[in-house]
Amino acid sequence: MESQPMFILLFLLLGCGQCLCSRGLNVENNYRNMKVRLATDRPTRGAVQVLREGRVEVSFDFGATWGSICSTTWSMREGNVVCRQLGLGYASKAAMSTEHGDSKKHPWEMVGTLCRGNERRLADCTRESHYPNVCNARNPNITVVSCVSHSADLEIGLRDIERSARLEAVPMSRLTCAMEEQCVSADAYVIRRTNPNAERKLLRFSVKASNVGTADVSPYANYKDWVWHQCHRHYHSMNVFATFDVYDLKYKKVAQGHKASFCLMDSECRPGIRSKYTCGNTTQGISMGCADVYTDVLDCQWVDVTTVPVNRRYILRVALNPEYKLGEISFENNGAECMLDYTGVHKTTRIYNCRRSPLWFKI
Repeated sequence: MESQPMFILLFLLLGCGQCLCSRGLNVENNYRNMKVRLATDRPTRGAVQVLREGRVEVSFDFGATWGSICSTTWSMREGNVVCRQLGLGYASKAAMSTEHGDSKKHPWEMVGTLCRGNERRLADCTRESHYPNVCNARNPNITVVSCVSHSADLEIGLRDIERSARLEAVPMSRLTCAMEEQCVSADAYVIRRTNPNAERKLLRFSVKASNVGTADVSPYANYKDWVWHQCHRHYHSMNVFATFDVYDLKYKKVAQGHKASFCLMDSECRPGIRSKYTCGNTTQGISMGCADVYTDVLDCQWVDVTTVPVNRRYILRVALNPEYKLGEISFENNGAECMLDYTGVHKTTRIYNCRRSPLWFKI
């Protein structure tokens, strides 16, 4: 008779496990027994021993049945976890699409996956806090991943930011190209209508993006999709490569900027490594062991702080590849946070105490 409570407890635990699976799609399921694989509806040539690209499928009954995934935040972060779990390296592509099938033929088995990118397996990731609005009957898309054995890895330089930081007042008449790239605050475009020579206060600094990975950094868009910029006389191979944001000490944003007017190139390389990418190449990039340095004299290499209150302390946050458009080994070394004492005066405004910070992870 004494064994009855233990039997009942085991029955309840096992029963609850079955109940969780029977609730259907939600963001609260505990997927302890999740299996992961890649699959495709595309015809394959010959015998494919290991599929390196396809839709991501999961199973919660030890492989008896499989289903696809729907997620609002599906990115290279989640892709890296899938590739790592399958022993296939790193993600070179991660998207919601119908490239390898759709949700009608391969119904969703899981929704709301949200990974930091360094988890060992998909089951270790968290879930979106609410059921994703995009996961409805009108959406045919499912998660897709492409895995590669080697990947680039951007690492931001810290001393470059501190050493080069300076405040400069520049009339808008000298910011024509930058204003085309939306590299000044919104109020500047209003002021320019009546006072085109009004000055903007620009917090300038250099940013060094080193490739410490095992493959070259390559633009995510094909050459035919690059945009020729007449002002800068070169092609822009990406829309946003870096973001620069100023926050108060409670992390309320007070100013922002972004590095859009640029081209990927080998600015400097480690001894013994030969540079091969230049701004004029049709194949821009950053070689392994090389870095692209965007100096403080370049367009958009700043934050417009004209309207930021003076004589206060702030946080400057710089992030490389903030939209996860480029595949990387890790996103933990892509950001930097620095202290900013902003006085509105060149001599006393300074950036200091920069430390490496991961790209932000939103739950």
